[in-house]
Amino acid sequence: MAVNPYQKASQAYQKKSDENLTPLQIVVELYKGMLRNTKIAKQSWKEGRLDVMSNHIIKTFDIIEALQGNLDLENGGEDARFLNRFYTVIFSSLSQATAKPNPAEYFDEIIAYIQQVHDRWYAIAYGLPPSAEEETQEETQQ
Repeated sequence: MAVNPYQKASQAYQKKSDENLTPLQIVVELYKGMLRNTKIAKQSWKEGRLDVMSNHIIKTFDIIEALQGNLDLENGGEDARFLNRFYTVIFSSLSQATAKPNPAEYFDEIIAYIQQVHDRWYAIAYGLPPSAEEETQEETQQ
């Protein structure tokens, strides 16, 4: 059986049904996890539940670490360099979010940035942009 290069990342996300997914679909699920965790972190900050916020930021860090660790910077070309910078920016941004003048707004900027890259991965994995139906399902799962 071939080793899935995103298995560690998948474990960081703790998704149980990923055996039937392709590596690209797992990446999409990991990005969904980053989005969900960041949205929960934002809401938790607004509610003053800083322990919950921190836990969800750490979950996102785990996903980023696993994804970044699977990048092939020598052979991956500009895409790998972009993703390396992207992961570093997200990590740094989440680390600094609560120090910003308006953390909720800053979380929204992080979410929008992750969403753009998620949508690109989704299009690659499924051959089409995310549907409004999927986005609605994501909203109701939060």
